Amino acid sequence: MNIVLFGLRCVGKTTIGINLSDLTNRVFFDTDSILEKRESRRILEIISEKGWDYFRIKEKEVIKDVSKEGNAVISLGGGALMDEENVNSLKESIFVLLKADLNTMKSRMKNDTPRPSLTNKNPESEIEEIMEKRMPVYEKIANIIIDTTDLSINEICDKIISEIEKRGVA
Repeated sequence: MNIVLFGLRCVGKTTIGINLSDLTNRVFFDTDSILEKRESRRILEIISEKGWDYFRIKEKEVIKDVSKEGNAVISLGGGALMDEENVNSLKESIFVLLKADLNTMKSRMKNDTPRPSLTNKNPESEIEEIMEKRMPVYEKIANIIIDTTDLSINEICDKIISEIEKRGVA
C-alpha cells in the first residue's frame, strides 16, 4: 500500500516523504520532481510557458504512473487531489494530510524556491485563499491528519508510522 503525503505549500511533504521512505523501506516519489525531470524544466517555467491546464494533464500522467508502485511514499503537489481522477488513481493508498498554521507556512515560503502563482496574488497573500478552498476537500480525503507546525521531522514520521500501524496497514 502506498502512503500519499499531500497538503498545501510548505507543510513539509517532500522533506517528510524522503525521511518516511527511509524509515519504512519504501521507494519515494515526488510528483513535482518527476514532472520537472520529464519536462526538463522547473514547474514555474512549465506553467509560465504552457499554462496550468498543460501542467495538470502532465501531473495526472505522473500520478497514474507512480500509483502503480504499491509500496511507495508519494509526495503530491498541492493541488493534485483537487482532481477526483487523481484521488481515484491513488484510491488503494493511505492518505496523509500534512498541514501547518498560516504563519508557519508564510515563514517557510520566504525560504522556499519561487513557485507559480495560483491566484495572481503574491504567495503569502494567496495562501489564505487557497487554504479556504482546499482544506475542506483535503480533510474529506485524509485518513490521517498531522499538523507539522511544532514538530520535528522525526516526530512527524513517528506519528505517521504510529497512525498507520493503528490501522493495521503495514
